[in-house]
Amino acid sequence: MIKIPSYIYFIQPGLMTSVQDLGRFTGAQFGIPYSGAMDRYALAQVNFILGNPKDAAVLEMAHIGPELVFERATRIVFAGAEADVYLNDKPVKYGQVTEIREDDHLAIKKIRKGQWVYMGIQGGFESESVSGSKSWYRGITPRDKVVKGDSICYLSEEERFYPPVETNAKIRSDWFRLNQINVYPGPEWHKLSSLLHNRILKKAFTISDLINRMAYQLEEEIANELEPILTAPVYPGTVQLTPSGKIILLMRDGQVTGGYPRILQIDNISLNILSQKRPGDKIKFNLI
Repeated sequence: MIKIPSYIYFIQPGLMTSVQDLGRFTGAQFGIPYSGAMDRYALAQVNFILGNPKDAAVLEMAHIGPELVFERATRIVFAGAEADVYLNDKPVKYGQVTEIREDDHLAIKKIRKGQWVYMGIQGGFESESVSGSKSWYRGITPRDKVVKGDSICYLSEEERFYPPVETNAKIRSDWFRLNQINVYPGPEWHKLSSLLHNRILKKAFTISDLINRMAYQLEEEIANELEPILTAPVYPGTVQLTPSGKIILLMRDGQVTGGYPRILQIDNISLNILSQKRPGDKIKFNLI
């Protein structure tokens, strides 16, 4: 089957629109973050429904979505945060395959629930690959986010044939509303007193306004007397406690080393849940 390079053209870029996949795992020794989709569960959903490879690149959006036009026919699916999406001014259903025709116009408007929206496309996006990943990151890939007038390549099949979708699964959009975040003890957890252990595990924390792809910060502080550590490895999901009491939750674009005590490590499923939290949302840590 002949596949033709085609493009989506951005009329409006949105605020935090980028291409992401499962991330890159060969550059940590050079200080290169893992990157990848903030919510890997949503990425897996759109690729599974479309029959794509599990690491196919998708479009990730937050805050304000983009407005775009498709050059040729394809199929798309939305998952992750709930947003008002319109194709040629008609609403698009969440979690269902949507047929796209030549010159179709798509607008992702208000994001109502959650933080990160994902659009999968048949075959995935043909973005630049660096160190085995198409995930965008400033200084590593040619682009870090979509700008007005930008375009991204996908492959359209000349005879308009796609493999059948072998699932009738219905995607739930409320799974990330859970406030329990499962964690493991971090390397410096044992240095905290039992009193601080109880305080951290019993307290409901609030997501602050300081959130991005690098880290989420919590509003409440935990007074402590922990000594800084020598620079040591950190990962997406590492929970750091600063000398001033601030709690920092590292996310997909977080640095690969750090000098703040690593008190907890968020498990992979809960990291997806955490990524969809918005400022003002409450979370509680559950030690496992």
